[in-house]
Amino acid sequence: MSKKTQSGNRRSLFAGASVLAAAAAALTATPAVAQDEEEEAIVVTGSRIARQDYVANSPIVTVGQEALEISGAQTVDTLINQLPQFAPGINQSANNPSNGGQANIQLRGLGANRTLVLLNGRRVVPSNSTTTVDVNVLPAQLVGNIEVVTGGASAAYGSDAVGGVVNFQLREFEGFEISAQYGISEESDGEQNSISAALGGEFDGGRGRAMFMASWDQREVIYNAARDFAAFSGPSGASPLGNTVFEATNAPLEATVDATVGTSLLATNNLETFGFNQDGTLFSYSNRVGFNSPGGIGFDGNNAAVYPGSPIASADFAYTTGFLNYMVLPLERWNAFSSVEYDINPNLTAFGEFLYTQYTSANELAATPAAAGTGFRVPTTNPFIPAELATLLASRPTPGGTFRLDKRFTALGGRNAEERYNVSQTTFGLRGDLTEEWTFDVYASYGRMDRDTIQTGNVSRGAVQRLLSAADGGASLCTGGFNPFGDQALSQSCVNYIGRTSKNVSVYEQRNVEATIQGSLFELPAGEIQVALGAGYREDSFEFIPDGSLSAAISFQPTGCGAATNPCLTGNDVAGFNPANPLAGGTDVFELFGEILIPVIRDVPLAEEVNFTLGYRVSDYSTVGQVESYKGDVDWTMFDGLRFRGGIQRAVRAPSVGELFAIPTLGFPSIGNPLAAGVPAFSGDPCDSRSAYRSVTAPAGVGDQAAASNTDIENLCVALGVPLAAINSYTFTNNQIPAVSGGNPDLLEETADTWNAGFVFTPRFDGLLENLSVSVDYWNIEIEGIIGTVGVGTALDQCFNRNGTSNPTYDSNNFFCQLFTRDAGTGQMTDYAASNQNLGGLRTSGVDISLDWSHEVGPGDLGLNWIGSWLEESTNQPLPGGQWIDTTGTIANTVASAAPEWKWTGTLSYAVGPFSVAGRMQWIDEMQNFNVASQQIPQTTYYDLLGNWDVTDYLTLRAGVNNVTNEEPPVYTTGVQANTDPATYDVVGRRFFVGLRARF
Repeated sequence: MSKKTQSGNRRSLFAGASVLAAAAAALTATPAVAQDEEEEAIVVTGSRIARQDYVANSPIVTVGQEALEISGAQTVDTLINQLPQFAPGINQSANNPSNGGQANIQLRGLGANRTLVLLNGRRVVPSNSTTTVDVNVLPAQLVGNIEVVTGGASAAYGSDAVGGVVNFQLREFEGFEISAQYGISEESDGEQNSISAALGGEFDGGRGRAMFMASWDQREVIYNAARDFAAFSGPSGASPLGNTVFEATNAPLEATVDATVGTSLLATNNLETFGFNQDGTLFSYSNRVGFNSPGGIGFDGNNAAVYPGSPIASADFAYTTGFLNYMVLPLERWNAFSSVEYDINPNLTAFGEFLYTQYTSANELAATPAAAGTGFRVPTTNPFIPAELATLLASRPTPGGTFRLDKRFTALGGRNAEERYNVSQTTFGLRGDLTEEWTFDVYASYGRMDRDTIQTGNVSRGAVQRLLSAADGGASLCTGGFNPFGDQALSQSCVNYIGRTSKNVSVYEQRNVEATIQGSLFELPAGEIQVALGAGYREDSFEFIPDGSLSAAISFQPTGCGAATNPCLTGNDVAGFNPANPLAGGTDVFELFGEILIPVIRDVPLAEEVNFTLGYRVSDYSTVGQVESYKGDVDWTMFDGLRFRGGIQRAVRAPSVGELFAIPTLGFPSIGNPLAAGVPAFSGDPCDSRSAYRSVTAPAGVGDQAAASNTDIENLCVALGVPLAAINSYTFTNNQIPAVSGGNPDLLEETADTWNAGFVFTPRFDGLLENLSVSVDYWNIEIEGIIGTVGVGTALDQCFNRNGTSNPTYDSNNFFCQLFTRDAGTGQMTDYAASNQNLGGLRTSGVDISLDWSHEVGPGDLGLNWIGSWLEESTNQPLPGGQWIDTTGTIANTVASAAPEWKWTGTLSYAVGPFSVAGRMQWIDEMQNFNVASQQIPQTTYYDLLGNWDVTDYLTLRAGVNNVTNEEPPVYTTGVQANTDPATYDVVGRRFFVGLRARF
């Protein structure tokens, strides 16, 4: 849509606002029956209309304060992610990939940016350029209820509510309350400390109410090395020993390679990856597994494809990067919240809220690797070149040419990113009565997030290249120079010479203004028609200022560079944390919305009550122009105790600042390994001679490649850049490749069509079933124009025709194939480029089941709560009109990729007087490894034991054990991190907590 058209739409919207305002003024004068003074109108998330008898028409789950407190969860996302409606994503165990210690939540696995988070029904300032909210900033002690509405809710709340809404409702609080908790794992690590205090009460004779809360939380780090299943993890081809791959156009003679390196373990070829032993000798990466441990680097003597102490397999020599990575991220958080409201007169109340959070977190990665596009070129004049390597270099057609060097810089220690956050939000507003039947609410809010990221462990590529190119090996630049062949010691002056510390700054600001009115129009035989109308304006801006070193180009260029013997070093100067570029941008939107409740039938046989609810919102964005969303719900109470509900919704999500304007940035996504436990896998480089793509008899499993001859794949690989001379022995020994992604200012909005249908059964029987409630809801969500980049794994699958339809002719000009770049000399993948696009779509559907029951048993009350979800379908479409990929019942190597068919959580409790005890069970269905079809991930069950004791009316003690059976997470090939998926599975193990709450 053109900007001119957008301007016209905006003018029409303002004109429409005037009409709506006039209509609202007329409606407020309409006579209606006064409300019963004893009844209280409430709003349940999902609707803008307050009703005395309101029951949600959409599938809704409510989590109360007691559930949050007794669970022992330090952050609210820990408890929420146990609900089957959520697919855990970035959380306390998200070290790599990481979101800087933030706690994000997402419904149905649709992405955190498609789940709208509200506080008291109002938006919370986002924490990054994708508009996702960090629930770490919320005042957990004051949360009274967490209401979750699944399915599109854009008509009621606007953009971002494609997957649904999570509304944190704060409780009204009077008095003084202190809450404290301590937790620790069975391994005596991961300590957690929390303390909070709240004060609330009335003033000025009850005309005013005020509330204040302050809290402090701390979480200690846990390293992967502290758990056996994760100690050997993160295999990488970039090792501290250093390695090289020769170009096909200037490769050593194969006879020389065989004579020098030897062929005792494998048939060595001249285009393989060669590593450097400590004594200067060479070894081949292919099919020779090495490992890193606290004792150093070595090989397993039997050449078995396993890591010692770990069931994870690798096809080649690999350095394990994970043992010093964080398994649980550290956290220290200070939080403050205050609210005040004052009755100016009986019909007008002013209110204000202030939220402030300051916290620090960090993530730790393995020492900096420089490989492929970030690696180096070494001249043959380097004085440290060992004898075996010199022999190979001399046998090349151009013996004086430089050669490639990849290296991991362990001498600088791990890469650490410390995150420092300051988040604040201020809200002011007025609410009151226009007439006896019409009310209004208007508010304005301003939120700001400041984030500083301090990164250590970076390496200056220019500085390293200076050392490598120096005739004396860099001895004149730093003490001892730099010997890259093997894991050699590096002096402190050389560490200082090549090391870099960087600081990135991010600022997010959000401004909101919204006004609503609601009331009754007129009476129908079945009841009153009720209406809510509103208008709002929202402005979002984001700025990212990277450290100058992270966006600086290589400053060092050798004299006369460009010749074969002295090439130029290109790209960004810093290796380590990914290079970044500045980003600044903003969006704004003006919106009009309305909702109407129409009672249709009341008090007839089989229809005690039937209501229709219609909603509509029109939004004018400064970026995508005018978009519309709407909903239609039906609520049918057949008789007291049986109620049917359902509805349809059109939801929209406008692109975020980052999706629109992000400058291309380098990352290193994982592509996995070509072999899993010795079996060819659909992972790694498809051109690798050992992968399932190159096998005519590929293993059976999910989405397997259609029958194809080896010739088809070989010809495609050669056309893409793999040297013909190497095609039968080509290997790619790294499980990561460089990838560049960025924003796209031409993005359009996402649209989602959702519908649901279900029933609520609350029988009115005396006896055993008198306190039973059951709800069953079917939901279906389909999103078109998904904004994102094509995942590197998906692109490889599509390029190499894994589904049999995406590239049936094995054409190198296929869209997906063109996303990759290969080195002209070696055929190795050196780059993957994918900017944000409006891609194909997502489809997901299933059934939610909820059961609540209680009954008096003996001297106390027995209670049961069970919430389960069955996943009928989970599919995605990489491109519009393309093939749909079925991921139902699978798990992959990306965050939030777990899609179990069944997931449920049940709690059985028993309370006697001041004592209560509860047992909770969480069950996750078995899944298939999407990348390794032959690998089945078993079902997983977790048990928690929780207790509560009201010692007095003013003091409550609580204690619990989480993961009572100390269940370890399932380990699978090419897991997300730590050999598993730490978002889906518990990685800490058995842990204990005790806490108290004192009220005065």
